[in-house]
Amino acid sequence: MAEAYIVEAVRTAGGRRGGRLAAWHPADMAAETLDAVIARSGIDPAAVEDVIMGCVSQGGEQGFQVGRGAVLASKLPQSVPAVTIDRQCGSSQQAIQFAAQAVMSGTQDVVMAAGVESMTRVPMGSTGMLFAQAGLGKSKSPRQEDKYPGIQFSQFMGAEMIAEKYGFTREDADAYALESHRRAAAATERGDFADEIVALTVETPEGELRHDRDEGIRYDATMGSPAVTVRLWMRA
Repeated sequence: MAEAYIVEAVRTAGGRRGGRLAAWHPADMAAETLDAVIARSGIDPAAVEDVIMGCVSQGGEQGFQVGRGAVLASKLPQSVPAVTIDRQCGSSQQAIQFAAQAVMSGTQDVVMAAGVESMTRVPMGSTGMLFAQAGLGKSKSPRQEDKYPGIQFSQFMGAEMIAEKYGFTREDADAYALESHRRAAAATERGDFADEIVALTVETPEGELRHDRDEGIRYDATMGSPAVTVRLWMRA
């Protein structure tokens, strides 16, 4: 069996909903990372045999095969194919697995794995809600309802079930979240992520800037601050 190697990897800096990346079309944003991988690796763009892109909310600006859209928006030749996959939160990780499997099986030699998600331009859950509001049905089928009556599949409910099963407390989760933000903030200040980030030009009230720092890190996080969204969900 052939070995699979990651020869280059880049990412944009993370954004927040309605934040600095809000003006970027998802396909164009993904294209920036594809172009950066080609430029940094020095590979012939025509040598790429496939682009596998993970994306959860495949509708609106992320619909109509956003992986292919990213290729067409990039400097890759039009002849390079692409596919978009959805394994929910693991979509981009699965793209990497599929790319590695293609190389290891000898099916392909050069594959790009990627992912894109703009929760500003395609909000989480919007694809299902819009179809339901238009009278086009819901994703849960009659057979699923028979098998799981009254149960709404949700990562929030899943998190509650995992916490109950393994004995995680609210305090455990908050402490873990706080330490995660502290470590991310320290790593950012040290410049640990600088080499992997592709800076994007963004428009702000202060003028044109380069977005090269993860926007979701809470540099001023305290033990009480990470839990707001959990409280809101539990009240719903």
